[in-house]
Amino acid sequence: MQTLDIIIPTLNGRDLLAQCLPGVAACLDELDPPAGLIVVDDASTDGSSEFIGRAFPQVRVVELPQNSGFPRAINAGAAASDADLLLLLNNDMIPLGSVLAPLLEHFEDPDVAAVAARVVKWDRATIDVGRRLRTWERGEIGGVGNNDDHPGLSYTFFASGGAMLVRRDWFIGLGGFDEMYSPGYVEDTDFCFRTWKRGRKIAYDPRSTFVHMGSATFSRGSGGPRRLARLCRVRYLMRRNAFCFYWSCLTDPRARREYWRNLPGRACRAMLRGDLFYFAGMLGAAARLRLLRRRLRREQQAAQMSDPAVFEAIARLCASRESAAQPHAAHKLETAAILP
Repeated sequence: MQTLDIIIPTLNGRDLLAQCLPGVAACLDELDPPAGLIVVDDASTDGSSEFIGRAFPQVRVVELPQNSGFPRAINAGAAASDADLLLLLNNDMIPLGSVLAPLLEHFEDPDVAAVAARVVKWDRATIDVGRRLRTWERGEIGGVGNNDDHPGLSYTFFASGGAMLVRRDWFIGLGGFDEMYSPGYVEDTDFCFRTWKRGRKIAYDPRSTFVHMGSATFSRGSGGPRRLARLCRVRYLMRRNAFCFYWSCLTDPRARREYWRNLPGRACRAMLRGDLFYFAGMLGAAARLRLLRRRLRREQQAAQMSDPAVFEAIARLCASRESAAQPHAAHKLETAAILP
């Protein structure tokens, strides 16, 4: 049996932890030996560490001296662990039923680097993270937003950093989540894309289901100007990090030419929409151009398949899985049974 640690980053999430940690702690005994639980406190000011120490003495707390963002917090948790596998989990997740054992089965395949769990929203019915398949469209990843609540075991392009089980040696070897994306967004997409391009696979297992509050740490606020500022910050980060992703991850020359050829048209459409965040994000990425070029050269040396080939490979794997695993069709009823 491989050992497993759950890594939960938190920033001023004491109230969330009070709601969610009991359920997470209860699932540790699914395994023998039991899974470990590490909470990374990203310089909280609400007494999160002290609360965890009192209420959950079995939890190991890693305290960061200053707020560093989601990628660095996850990386710090991975560095503090010596387990074989890491379950990366948001601080606002509650497991539904058995969640660890189903995910572990996939690592019998040495080519599987990570597994994505199924995530539903707080109504326990609406899908939040399902099987996320993507396509290659005019130099960019298409189908963003598509979220398939697939009932059977499958593969996925994207495993959310909020509910991903990953081999620790692979995660560390790939550099963890790239901290250039701090304080967050796109770092898990980047990690998954680079994993596929290196010839490894990411599985999807809906038998492992979590309930998620949804972007609570980034989006919570008291309303009014403060909330608006937070939302603007999120939109800027998503735009900036998307540019950083494309400029440093597209390794195939033809894919890069296709991306740059279509960029002016996308910029014009953003201008017509009045999307100022698009251009602010582009400027933010341009300020990191030297870093992005160095990173691109490293990725070009490591990639084992072209950018468009990733999506073709995932589609083939999913089709093969569905044709060979018809017995898993009954799982739709099993999944529905745990929901009210």
